[in-house]
Parts: sequence; C-alpha cells; structure tokens
Amino acid sequence: MGAMKLTGYADQFGVNPGQKIRFYVNCDGPKKYKVEIMKMINGDTNPRGPGLLEELISADCNGEYDGRKQVIHSGSYGYVTDKAQFHLESFTMQCWIWPTTPKTHPKYWRHGAQALMGKWSNGKGYGLFINEEGHLELRVNDTKLVSGAPIRDHAWHFVAATFDGATGEAVIHHEPQIKYALDPEILPTRKKLNVKIENTPGVPFTIAAHVGRLDGGPLARSSKPAGVVMAGHYNGKIDSPRLCRVALNRQEIEMMKLGSQPGMTERRHCGPNGELASVIVGSWNFSEGINTIVGRDQGPYLYHLQLVNCPVRAMTGHNFSGHNFDWKHAPEEYGAIHFHDDDVDDARWEVDFEWSVPEGQPSAFYAAKLTTKEGDEDYIPFWVVPEIGKATAKIALMVPTISYMAYANEHLANNAGGAELLVYRIPIMQEQNMYLSEHREYGGSIYDTHTDGSGICLSSRLRPILSMRPKYDHFLTQAPWQYPADLHLVCWLESMGYRYDCITDEDVHYGGLARLEQYNVVITGSHPEHNTGAQLDALHNYTQQGGRLMYMGADGFYWVHSYHPAYDHLGNGIVTEMRRCESGIRPWRADPGEYYHQGTGELGGMWRYRGRYLHAVAGTGMSSEGFDISSYYSRTEESNDPRVAWAFEGIEFDEKLGNFGFVGGGAAGTELDIVDTMLGSPPHTLVVATSAGRHTEGYLLVMEDFGFNQQGLDGTQHPRVRSDIAYHETPNGGACFAFSSIAFCGSLPWNNCDNNISKLVGNVLDRFMMDGPLPAPPKSAIKHRGRADYDPPANKRVK
Repeated sequence: MGAMKLTGYADQFGVNPGQKIRFYVNCDGPKKYKVEIMKMINGDTNPRGPGLLEELISADCNGEYDGRKQVIHSGSYGYVTDKAQFHLESFTMQCWIWPTTPKTHPKYWRHGAQALMGKWSNGKGYGLFINEEGHLELRVNDTKLVSGAPIRDHAWHFVAATFDGATGEAVIHHEPQIKYALDPEILPTRKKLNVKIENTPGVPFTIAAHVGRLDGGPLARSSKPAGVVMAGHYNGKIDSPRLCRVALNRQEIEMMKLGSQPGMTERRHCGPNGELASVIVGSWNFSEGINTIVGRDQGPYLYHLQLVNCPVRAMTGHNFSGHNFDWKHAPEEYGAIHFHDDDVDDARWEVDFEWSVPEGQPSAFYAAKLTTKEGDEDYIPFWVVPEIGKATAKIALMVPTISYMAYANEHLANNAGGAELLVYRIPIMQEQNMYLSEHREYGGSIYDTHTDGSGICLSSRLRPILSMRPKYDHFLTQAPWQYPADLHLVCWLESMGYRYDCITDEDVHYGGLARLEQYNVVITGSHPEHNTGAQLDALHNYTQQGGRLMYMGADGFYWVHSYHPAYDHLGNGIVTEMRRCESGIRPWRADPGEYYHQGTGELGGMWRYRGRYLHAVAGTGMSSEGFDISSYYSRTEESNDPRVAWAFEGIEFDEKLGNFGFVGGGAAGTELDIVDTMLGSPPHTLVVATSAGRHTEGYLLVMEDFGFNQQGLDGTQHPRVRSDIAYHETPNGGACFAFSSIAFCGSLPWNNCDNNISKLVGNVLDRFMMDGPLPAPPKSAIKHRGRADYDPPANKRVK
C-alpha cells in the first residue's frame, strides 16, 4: 500500500470545445505510460451494480509517453531575488514570531531547524533560525550562536539578532510578549564570532524557509532566477520582519520595534560626508496587501516579497487588541502571516501532454486515464463545458467542483483518532489514503489540519487530487462520495438516454446567470456543500425568473467559499478559501479574529450565519448526519396534492421509496435535509416523502440546531433527524425539487435503473425540462404552512 507510481492533474476543471487542456504527470518508476481520454459514466465498482463504465474517446493526445518523476515542493515562504543590498558584512534581523512547532528534534517532530529569515544556504550566508530544541539560533556561515531559553509555542515573541562584521560580535535578543510570574529572566546571548559572511550569489533573501539547493524547480511560475529547492520550513506566524545593514544596539532595535527607522537621525550612521543615510535594507509590512501573495516592503528599496504556496493571511498580529474582528477595519492589527511546511498552491510540474478539444466535442464527464504495463493506473478528471450561449441540451448538470476541492486529499481517516466512532465500524483505507498519509506534500483538504495542528483553509486544484477519482470509496460511507458518487447520477442520465450539458460551479461563479439561463433545468450533484456568493446569486436569479432546480443531494449550500483573486493570472478558480467559524460541523475552528477571508475580505463560516439560509435555495436544508446505514422514504398525503401528484405517476402510495442503493443500502442516508420554514423553506413547500423514524442512533442532529448538549439528539428519538423530499414552485413558471439525501443518487442505477427512485426522478426531470413555464397550480390547491413546519410521525426505532 502507498506505492502509487502514477499521479497527475490538469490545468483546468472545465474546458470549452476548441480549447487546449494541459496535463501534468508524475511517473515514479515505470519508464513509459499510456494515455487514453475516457468519457466517464460510472465509477462505482460495487459488484451489485453496473461496475466501472468508461468509453474510449478518439483524441490526438492518446498514446504512449516517456515517464518522469515530478515532485511537489510544499511549504510556504517568501523570497526576494538576490540583490547587491543583501550582500552584507554586518546586519540586524528582527521580527515578531508566534511559532506552532518550535521543537523539531526527531523525538518531537519530523524535520530539523526552521528558518525565520535570512540569506543562508549550505553553510554560507546569514540567517535567524529556531533550532531542533526550540532555541533561537543565529547562523553566520556555518558558525552558530544559540539563545539560552527555548521559544514557547503558540505565543508571541519579539526576536532580534545582530552581527558586527568589524568586531565579530553577535547578539541574540529574545523577549516573550507575555511574561509569567515564574518565568526565568531571558538575557541577550552574546558571542564573538571569528568569521566573515560569505554571500553566495544567486541565493535569495527568504522568510520562513531557506535555500536548500539551487538546482531544483522555479521559486514561482513567474520567477526569473535560477531554480531552488527550499528547506527548513517554519510553522507559525511572522509579523513585521526587518533587515538592516548594520548591527544596531538595543535602543535602536527598540526604535525599530516601535516603527521608527534608526539611521535617519543617529549621527553614527551618517555617510562619510556627514549626510544622513538609512540603514534599512527591508522593512516588510504584512498588514498591507492582505488579499495578495506579495509581502509589501516599506523600506527604501521596495523589495517586495513574493509569497509561494499561499500562506495564510488576515491573521491576528502581535498587536491584536480584540476590538475589531474584521481585518479590513483594523489592518494594522493583522500584520501576521501564518506559514506552514505543508502549504501548497501549485505543484509546479512541467506539462507532459495536452489535448486540443475538438469543436463539437459533447459535454460530459471525462478523464485522462493513465496506465503502465506494470499495472499502475490513475485518472485525471475534467469536464468539457459549452461556452456561454452555446448550450447543447435543455439539462445542465452543475458539477460541485468547489466541494471536490474542499475534500481534496482529505486525511481525516488517518488523522482522526475517533474515526471508528464516527462511522460506527472499522473504516477501510483506500490506496489513496495510505499514499497521501506518506506524501503530505500533496496537501490536505479543508477538513484537515496542517502538520502544526492549525486548520487548513485554502485548497488548490493545481495538484493531484487523489480523492477525486473513479473507484474511490470514502471511509465515511465505505462507498462513493463526491466525484464518484456524482457518477451514479451520470450513469443514470446516460442509461435513461437524457442529453445534458456539464457545467461546473466554477463556471457558474464566473459566468453568473448567463451560464444558467439557457437551460430549462439545472441538476446539482449529490453533495454541493461548498458555494460562493456569486454562485448562490446566480441560482436564486435563475429560479426566480422561471428556471427549474433539481437538488439531488443534501448538506448543500452550507459553507461560505471564495476564490482567491491573487491567482486569477493562472486562470479561474485556482485556489478556494473557507474559514470555519462560529458553528457548523467543524473538524477545526478558526481562532478569534480570523473569520474573514484573506482573498475577498468576506465573513467566512456558514451561509446560515450570514443570514442566507440554505433552506431558501432549493427548499430544504441540513438537519443531521450518520454513516452506518441508509434508510428509505414513505410518501406523505401531500404527495397526492394536484400540484405535485404528477411526480408519482407509476408509483404506489404505500411503496417503500429507495429501500435499496449503493450508498449505505438505501436512498435516505449519510447526510439529510429537511423542510423548515423558519430557516427559509418557502411557506408553500410540499413535503412529499420523508424518512422520519427510520434512522439509527448513529445519526445525530447538527450542532447549529441545538443550544446545549443533551440526550435524545439521535435518529431513534429526535424528530429533526430525517430527510424530507420536497417541492415548491418559483415565480414565472419555475420550481424546485429537493431530494435531500447524499445517498439518494446511489439508488438511481439500482437494478439497471428500473426502480421507484429512478421513476420519481424521471417524472420530475421530464416535466422540468419542458419548454415554457410549468403549468400553474389551481389556486385552491395552494397550501401555506405559515410558521408551522411539517410534523412527521413520532420517531420509532425501525428494526
């Protein structure tokens, strides 16, 4: 296990006919691999179903290619390309730090000393570090000066180091911001070093890492200098780093600490003719340009740092007062950047092959299938998407790629000690899980934490996403989840002969209503959990002007996401951001003051806490989750209402709806949505079927729906632990049908699509894809709930 030899990614999720899509491949071992473009139809290998279904597509890129190893150099840092002003004989380096893993000795951690700042590589240059035992360490070439007291983790410290090239005197200053009663006094550490700085040409000045060697990949796609491989990545925050070309005394360091520029008034730093001269080489203010990937230099040379691998910004600095929690209102208190040794924004691999998508290529799920003679295999998914105004069908399948990015390469099964308790069984790991556990450089999901324990809030699609693959079973369900689960829906559409276009939610975000309005009906995936505001605006406007929406899953429209604008130069939708704030299902929590996105400045967390209730999008919203077994639905009396009875033609009233399926054994399972007019469900919504009373104690009410913990919150007792299939009309002949379960699509292909779930969805789709507005219901049939929700039958344990 864990010995995957082929991994890859594409430069786009959605590509238009007539455009090129590029592919990047790591072939670690075999000398050659074969490429085949496949149309993907089903990715579930469950022997009770149709199995893997793929169709070979004639493509000019199909063929055999030479393999090569490509490596992801993860870890965020900042750099300035080598300049003459960094070739120093004396210096002062200082900054505020908030380290998260100061001790990196093998008995504590997995790597060695962490670089804070400097121009140091392979025993030459100068740099300030935290060594393996958690002490500050000044390096001048290969000579070291170590501080006497270790650094405390998750606490602010002011640190500075000086070196006088004329006298050889070196000093380290270490000052914790908070001093406790029994803390020892920390005095400056001094030593004379019999050494002169060796300044290696080409080595950049760096923050939060140092140059390991100069023969690797480029620092960034846009960088010009010789390639480097970085080492000594730092975990933690850095605030206000500064570099001077002389060794300042303590008083001058304090002046710098308070924001002044020594040398502008001090006589001893005047030039040879008595003129005033600044000693500052760089003075970086991270509270400026928070929505960029540039660290602004306020020094005289304007040597702005290029930030690599997208470290986390909009983080509280050493001077955070707690009075303003939005960084846009008090940016001066958000001068910190949190660097991590496993950040990744772009694998930065070289292109291996590309496909010129022919004009007229049908819209669908596609993948570049990679195989070797030795039996290695990988799939790189992508979608062919029509241009706006060039729809080829009446149906649009909106692929939830933001949610795919949110779950990209998740490590929860490996990292969470209580995974068995969550799923009520022993989780079975996939090959991808084991490989990702060994290869943290591939990055994690926003359900994971970084190696230092802080939450991951940024996810990039320019890397192999090994969880977004056919044949992949997620540990939560031991069945397809996200991408392979959505292939259940694709399999059904293909089997039933429907013509459809694929569009991604990335397309909807950037294209708005124009991307949707050319379709009679828009179908979601099984789990469209993560959404941007622009995407929700487009969906709302679409349904209000008469569009029809089929919500095929559950836990949709839950978390606030945004695309980071700093990556627009590489294309749309490269990096997405999410902050986990005051409530919701959270494997980690953002710290106080760090709820607002760095890219767009908007409040993160749940859409519900932005006053935008998820129930208002399609009529239902998240109520509960459980991962042991799925259940089924029973029709309600409201399913006979003439407004919606057409959806049940050919289905008996007392039939069990979906007591079968490839996800948990039923259509109602994993995560469930309900109607709630208090949370945005339209008052005329009809609950046409429900799973009330049919869930186990493994299903629990979502935490945002109760104020304090108590007994009775599980599926055997609480009335909100259920799934409601619901219908409501929208203005101008539109409507929404919500099927309200993540497991629902897993029942569609059952028995070769000959089942009552398939019949129900087919009835709805046939009506929703009709041209013109839907027939208006008779006024006498319209019922309004007012403030009273659907009252399900009393829950009882179903054996």
